[in-house]
Amino acid sequence: MLVSISRHDKEQVRSGMDELNIKLSSLPRVEANPLYQYLIEKAKDPFIKMIALGDLGGFLIANDAPDEAIGYLIKGLELSKNQGEIEDRFSFHVSLANAFIFQNRAEEALSHLNIAESMAVELKQTDAVASVNYSKGMMYESIEDFEQATTYYLKAWDTLNLVEDHPERGFYLFVLVDYFKRLGNIKEQTRFTELLANYYSKRQPEIPFTHLPTAHIFDTSATAENIKRYKDVIRVSDSMGAINSMMYSSLFLSNIYLKEGEPKAAIEVLQPLIRSLDSTDRRQQKMVLYEKLSVAYEANDDFKNALKFKNMVSQLRDTLVSEKTKRNIAELEVKYDLQTKERELEQQAASKKLLYWILGSVFVVLLILSVFFLKNRKKNQKLAQQKKLLEATVDEKNVLLKETHHRVKNSFQIVSSLLYLQSENMQDSEAQQAIKEAQNRVRSMVLIHQKLYNKDQLVGIDTKEYFHDLTREIFDSHQENGKMVNYTLHVESMLLDIESITPIGLILNELITNVLKHAYDVDDKDRKMEISFQKEGNRLILKVSDNGKGMPEHVRENSFGIKLMKALAKKLKATLQFKKASENGTIAILEVSRFNLLA
Repeated sequence: MLVSISRHDKEQVRSGMDELNIKLSSLPRVEANPLYQYLIEKAKDPFIKMIALGDLGGFLIANDAPDEAIGYLIKGLELSKNQGEIEDRFSFHVSLANAFIFQNRAEEALSHLNIAESMAVELKQTDAVASVNYSKGMMYESIEDFEQATTYYLKAWDTLNLVEDHPERGFYLFVLVDYFKRLGNIKEQTRFTELLANYYSKRQPEIPFTHLPTAHIFDTSATAENIKRYKDVIRVSDSMGAINSMMYSSLFLSNIYLKEGEPKAAIEVLQPLIRSLDSTDRRQQKMVLYEKLSVAYEANDDFKNALKFKNMVSQLRDTLVSEKTKRNIAELEVKYDLQTKERELEQQAASKKLLYWILGSVFVVLLILSVFFLKNRKKNQKLAQQKKLLEATVDEKNVLLKETHHRVKNSFQIVSSLLYLQSENMQDSEAQQAIKEAQNRVRSMVLIHQKLYNKDQLVGIDTKEYFHDLTREIFDSHQENGKMVNYTLHVESMLLDIESITPIGLILNELITNVLKHAYDVDDKDRKMEISFQKEGNRLILKVSDNGKGMPEHVRENSFGIKLMKALAKKLKATLQFKKASENGTIAILEVSRFNLLA
């Protein structure tokens, strides 16, 4: 069969390969896998190799080995481009998508499903459309997008439901009942449970045993939730007379108990099936049940009953008992006679195995700890070196930044000194006053850089400390004996960057200076000024109020101080307004919208 095959006989090849695949897929993976690979290696005709690659890929996916399946399916897909039909390419794309879904590689799965969907439209086949939608449902469920998963599962059902008695109707109904049960969607679960119950009520005893979904639907992990689910399915199936469902669920639950070393529980699950099957002619199902009971009794060291059910299996066969079956029966008889001796040997072997396992585990743990310790030590050394380098870099940056602030401060002080010298040589009092005001403005900026130079924080100024120092210096330079102004400060402590604090400081300097120059007459006493600076919502609010004679009705808009404050307010996206106090004096309010708050 493996010699060259004519392209005209493809349908016969497909049929023969399907029969061979059914036989191979019933074998354990350790036996079937080498046979598939042998077929692939020996096949001289590329068409046969393509079919075999697809069968092996599907077999590996069904046996929880999607990573192995992907390589064979990709090779098969390449061959199908020249050797196969559109149906073959469609099948490879869907199989690859399913393999990627099991590996949680949703993007790659969706890429193949989109290609397969366009092929399904071209094929105009109900099965193809339903298959793509079902796989998309699985893909979206794998990434927990349950809204999309529900949409595609229902699309798959709506497509398949167009065929009145589709052979996979029971499978899709079972999937939807299980899915909506896990999702907690009681309404949809109830709807599809009713459809599933009606479907089983119409089935006849002669329906093939394999029509129900098997390993790819049932979760055989030994959790309390799974065990309860299988018990509920068995109970409901028994009440419905759904023997197929009861049979599969009982077998899977018994497998769970056998894996967990509870053969008695497995026997209790399987016993009710004997009564259910006695009234039927389901010979194949009886053989499967008796074989499983034989295994369960053997695991429970009840070799007498194990031998009994093995003989019952033998009696049901149409053909002669194989040599393998004879050997199994003989082994059970020996085990039954030598039960006590075997128990002792098993206990000794178990003790040795446990000792070897403990020693091996200790060695592996010590090895892992040693490797981890060495890696962690190297990593810590590297991190320490990087930390040291970063600290040195930061220190160097801070030194440079401090030096910069120091030089800027010195430059401003030089300017201030020059202004002072210039004012000493002037006779005009107004000119002297203008230069003095310029000195105050420069001093407000000197103070900023001086604080940055003297503090560890090199990028921000504390508003409370800065406002107190700036106000004190302004008052010291302007007040004369007998004309003292008492002032109070209410400043919230915030850390602002240089770009924000500098214009605010200059505006405060102008406001205080204006009060000291213009707010009071010569004879005024009890002079008071109140300065506050707070954060309200997304704005900074600066208020300067006095109890002087108040602002004139028409403010000199062309004065340098007013122009300067408006320009600075514009930079801060701020509004500056002057209001008359409730009694005497003026309130200046600056609302700042643009600022950078560091802390």
